[in-house]
Amino acid sequence: MGLPLFLLVLRKRLRLAAAILGCALCGAAAALLITPARYDAVAVASIDPSSADPVSGLGPAPGSVLIVQGNLAALARSNQVALDVVRRLDFDRDPEIQRAYSGVWRQPAADIRQFAAQRLLERLEVRFLPGSNVLTIGFRAAMPEHAATVANAFMTAFIDAAVALKGQSAQKAADWFAPQIEKAAARLADSRGRLESFQTEARLLAPGANDSEADRLLSIGNALSAAKTELVALQSQLATPGAGANDAQNPDVQTLVGLRASLASAEADIARLKAEAGASHPKMIEKQALRESLRAQIAEQTDAYRAKLAERVAAQMLRVARMEKTYADNLRDMVGVQAQRDRLAQLRAEIQFQQDEVDRLQRAASQARLQSQLSFSNIAVIDRAAPPANPAAPKPLAALALAGGAGLGLAVLGALIVEALDRRIRRPEDLAEAAGAPLLGVAGDFSPPAGAPPFGSARA
Repeated sequence: MGLPLFLLVLRKRLRLAAAILGCALCGAAAALLITPARYDAVAVASIDPSSADPVSGLGPAPGSVLIVQGNLAALARSNQVALDVVRRLDFDRDPEIQRAYSGVWRQPAADIRQFAAQRLLERLEVRFLPGSNVLTIGFRAAMPEHAATVANAFMTAFIDAAVALKGQSAQKAADWFAPQIEKAAARLADSRGRLESFQTEARLLAPGANDSEADRLLSIGNALSAAKTELVALQSQLATPGAGANDAQNPDVQTLVGLRASLASAEADIARLKAEAGASHPKMIEKQALRESLRAQIAEQTDAYRAKLAERVAAQMLRVARMEKTYADNLRDMVGVQAQRDRLAQLRAEIQFQQDEVDRLQRAASQARLQSQLSFSNIAVIDRAAPPANPAAPKPLAALALAGGAGLGLAVLGALIVEALDRRIRRPEDLAEAAGAPLLGVAGDFSPPAGAPPFGSARA
């Protein structure tokens, strides 16, 4: 069907199309008159899910903001929040709710709050504004004041529920970790008691920075080494003839040195007198007698010194023997106490392990309490819902425009349907189609030529 024919059909079926369009507009107007007004009240809150992790100090992970928003939206639409709103506003005593409940459910009156909560959730709208952390809670009702009251009640109940969930998560963590910490603390106290008992029985203190027993043993060992060195030196002097004359600090040695000096002087005088006066000279004889006397004194002093040196060697050997015994006794005591020291170290290590376990559990409990704060973030109310001045629905202009567009489409469709069912001959092609035979010609003008007599008068 071409455009000229389409316009021709619409012009011929104009009354029908106008009737359909008028019916659509009248129906829309009637619907506007009988449909009650609906008011939407919206409460707005800001969510802060971007706080750092209190345990690691890191920011939120990618996608965690969407998870938090989903948690919050689900909480706002939860049955728990709706029941709290019913309780706050006493909807279970509302006559309209009671009539609807008795007419539909016919169940015990104890379930009326659940019924009222479901009716509220049906008219609740919770969403986040795109690209933001702003949460809107909207509620629609027939009265603007009622819509604003319920929307604000939902916002308040939602915030209270979020705070309660934070505290509930922290309390669960505390309830789980508390007995674990108590058991670990009891084991720590038991380990400390066993350490104190062992130290009391063994009379052993915990080793400090300086080990007195080891220091004493080291000191005895050094003294023993020095005594042995001195003993070897004394034995060497005793075994070497004339070695005692080298001990310049000994008074006996000093006497020997003086005698040997006098002997040397006498030997020199004898040699000089022998050359000058001869061997029979009286002074020569005197010096020779002096020399023999000095030699006798030197021999006597040497024997006395070696006797004293032998006594010193014997005393030094006795001292070394005592020191060796003392060193052996101290070494044996240290070997005996080593097992006790090992036991002491084991008990101290056990106490340290139990202390570390208590500290670990306390840190884990603290981290769990801090992590629970990330489940639901901080919420701040931006705008409380106010009674709307204009209804959200119905919209007369939009409804009439929609009805006009739909009516116009139905009018065109109705005209085409009627034209298809009741076909009229409006063109030569329609005649050929209706007759079922080809068209031979078309007479466009059936009026008689000018000056010709009428058809009836010529025949007469």
